[in-house]
Amino acid sequence: MKAAPLFLLLAGCYVTRQAAGQMEIVIGQEPVEPLIESDRVNADEARKLLVVLEARDFAERAIGLSRSDNYTTFYDTRGRPVSYVVSACRKDRFENYTWSFPIAGSFAYKGFFSRSAALAEAKALEEQGYDTTLREVAAYSTLGWFRDPVFSTMLRGTEAALVSLIIHELTHGTVHADGFTDFNEEVATFVGNRGALAFLAARYGPRSREVARAEAQFHDDALFDNFIRSLYDRLDALYASDAASEEKLRRREELFTGARAEFARLKSRFRTPAYFYFEKAKLNNAEIVAQRRYGGHDVYERIFRRAGESWVTFLTWMRLAAAAPDPSAAIRLMAEGKLP
Repeated sequence: MKAAPLFLLLAGCYVTRQAAGQMEIVIGQEPVEPLIESDRVNADEARKLLVVLEARDFAERAIGLSRSDNYTTFYDTRGRPVSYVVSACRKDRFENYTWSFPIAGSFAYKGFFSRSAALAEAKALEEQGYDTTLREVAAYSTLGWFRDPVFSTMLRGTEAALVSLIIHELTHGTVHADGFTDFNEEVATFVGNRGALAFLAARYGPRSREVARAEAQFHDDALFDNFIRSLYDRLDALYASDAASEEKLRRREELFTGARAEFARLKSRFRTPAYFYFEKAKLNNAEIVAQRRYGGHDVYERIFRRAGESWVTFLTWMRLAAAAPDPSAAIRLMAEGKLP
């Protein structure tokens, strides 16, 4: 999972425990620039930290994301995940369980610094009859409340994944619609991937190995997204039918079985093994919704092309959508050329 707003980590009755975890991160940060020149990070980590600083500058200068001090500091997680996020959904329809927090609003997932606390939350929801999923978080956005650091866990992946993640997180500070989790993540994912390709092409050249690797990764992202959205649509049609709840649950298992067979046929089209875990993944509504939340690439690509591939125009339109009563509906109209 790419990001979780701070309010999911610092709100509600568990605020004291979560605040302690956030304060530990705030106090434990150190500036990136002197760290790059030190012997406290290895050569690969130093190179990636430099890339982070360059990606930040590119995101602000070339894409037009809001300026901030984010990702100018570093926090060593000592091998631990940054945090854990729980999502839940009804079994017989795509109705997310939502958590409501004062000031922040409603969210479709809740974050924890403690894995045991996250597991307890998931178990409690399962006992209430919900499907759940628990994910480790690579980074989260504090939406301007604190300076977001580069976490050591962010340096483990590919350069393309790192740059996409940095731009993704910075997008949250530029375009945000309160209470519309899917819209926020879809926009950030598109800007992160598209922006990473542009950055890598500028840094290494459009025909470089780095760009080729990124294209393979983002090709797989789009392919998997289309697969998940197709499965979601079939399940959604089942849930909207007149069948009894028990029948819906039986037939959804058939759809899950069919999806695994479909994925096995699709597997040869992937360029990387990033999504091969799906063959053994737990399938339920919460997992499908969580997977779908970071997609929508084709829709946003159409809007980006309508905007003349101008980041200024695209981000202006995204802010308009974020201000609409239903951002997702506004996005659909933009993709059809009916807005703005």
